[in-house]
Amino acid sequence: MKLLLYIFGVALGVTILFQRLEWQWVAFRSGEDAYKRGEYLRAATFYERAAQKLDDPRLLGVLGQCWLMLGRTADAEKVLARMIERYPKQLPAIKLLSGLYQQAKEPEKAIPLFARYSGAGGKLDSSAQLQLARIYRQAGRYEEAADFFLQADQDPTQKNISNVELAEMRSWQGRYDQSIDLFQQVLRADPANRQAKLGLARALSWAGRYGESVEEYKRLLNNPSNSVPSKP
Repeated sequence: MKLLLYIFGVALGVTILFQRLEWQWVAFRSGEDAYKRGEYLRAATFYERAAQKLDDPRLLGVLGQCWLMLGRTADAEKVLARMIERYPKQLPAIKLLSGLYQQAKEPEKAIPLFARYSGAGGKLDSSAQLQLARIYRQAGRYEEAADFFLQADQDPTQKNISNVELAEMRSWQGRYDQSIDLFQQVLRADPANRQAKLGLARALSWAGRYGESVEEYKRLLNNPSNSVPSKP
């Protein structure tokens, strides 16, 4: 009997000690379960508790996602900024936080995030290059934007999108010949690209080439179902 009591006491002590030492992992797993069920506020509560002890980028990333799901962008921004400060090479988090800055019309806040990532040896993928081009464009830094549009252009999946957006930017700058050339380049590769057709018609008009512009508008009106490149 004494032996059984002793074994029970040891087991109870080990259980209590384990819970005290491992409670953060219990909270993390509880957060995962709640997240899978779509209970984002409950998940965030567990993740925040786990974050008191755990230093893990996955935890901070999913906590930021919870706040975004709940529409609490200020909380998401705080968590993502904390994550990037600790882990500067977390490109998905950089894209996400930069997107929040873009929505808030604060593109200059996003630029240092990418600069720090590159400075730490990180390599931008084409979607990051395209996002950074848009950020520079939004900040009015057009030549830097053009550099990143041209880098994104090297990826076949981003080529037409980046060229169309670069052409649009050049037309805003009054650089109509470059804009027209880029739109025509896109249309040679993708004749049904509606955004390129519309951009070309506008650029021709702004360049004073009204007859050609009218013809492009007619082609566009005769083919209303032409494709439009997707934007994030």
